[in-house]
Amino acid sequence: MKSLFVSAALFFAAALPVAAGGPAFDGPVFDTHMHYSRSAWAVYSPGDVLQKMDKANVAAALVSSTPGEGTARLVAFAPGRITAGYRPYMTPSDRTRWFKSAGLLSLGKTRLMLRRHKAFGEVVLYFPNNLETPQMAQYLKMVAQQNLVLHLHSDAAVVEAVFKQQPEIKILWAHAGFLEPAAVIGRMLGQYPKLWAELSYRADDITGADGVETEWKALFMRFGNRFTIGSDTWNNSRWDMYPYLINRHRNWLGALPRALAQKIAFQNAAALLEKAGPPASRLTPGKQTGILARGYHRKHQKYQSPAG
Repeated sequence: MKSLFVSAALFFAAALPVAAGGPAFDGPVFDTHMHYSRSAWAVYSPGDVLQKMDKANVAAALVSSTPGEGTARLVAFAPGRITAGYRPYMTPSDRTRWFKSAGLLSLGKTRLMLRRHKAFGEVVLYFPNNLETPQMAQYLKMVAQQNLVLHLHSDAAVVEAVFKQQPEIKILWAHAGFLEPAAVIGRMLGQYPKLWAELSYRADDITGADGVETEWKALFMRFGNRFTIGSDTWNNSRWDMYPYLINRHRNWLGALPRALAQKIAFQNAAALLEKAGPPASRLTPGKQTGILARGYHRKHQKYQSPAG
């Protein structure tokens, strides 16, 4: 019997994430890149999503969806843990035309007038000249007026073009530019104090033999207040592996000083999004969100779907 318990203990220990430099980070995470889009609705209920978050020790999430109804469903189900971002897509194909569509702009104005959002995006801009449409001028004006965080998937050139038009906008740079190297990310963070970098899809780049690659560790030590964690659940296969995606970040976070890991995992996102958007008193009643995940910290409240 004793050997059975020992075998079981070894099995579960092997299943836990372990960082190259020691144990993986075990604190709460604020996922700043979550989507709950139409393709996921029939597969994962809001209750399923919250159970996945609980399993991965994800205390809060910034959510944008295609269409926005997915975000509204999660906010209604768990308002203390879900922060709403407005994504101006009705279908996946809108990602290539949202910045020049009069119809999507009109809908966006109506939705943003409700003041239920803390962020605009995640949205994709491909080239700096995408900013030259009359629609984009109005989008950026609304983002600035409502103090929204622009969650932007683009390269460094587009980020620079946005700051040239609207220097006061706060940008959460999706995937830290995706393909941009650490040197470029460091240059951008040094040049633009209102830029934050979100790290979905970058765990492979960050992870090194000693836990964190040298150039990335230098970035984290220099700009420790400006990085956040993300999963990017843009399709159902990403939802299927959700705990794994979070654990990939926990592995390299565990190789950093704990205080720094706590900032990147949770505190930076909470501080950025708590200060974003219209004042709480101006949010639509019933739609206020608890950025600091008050529901989570009340003894890890469990969520179930209405059906179950």
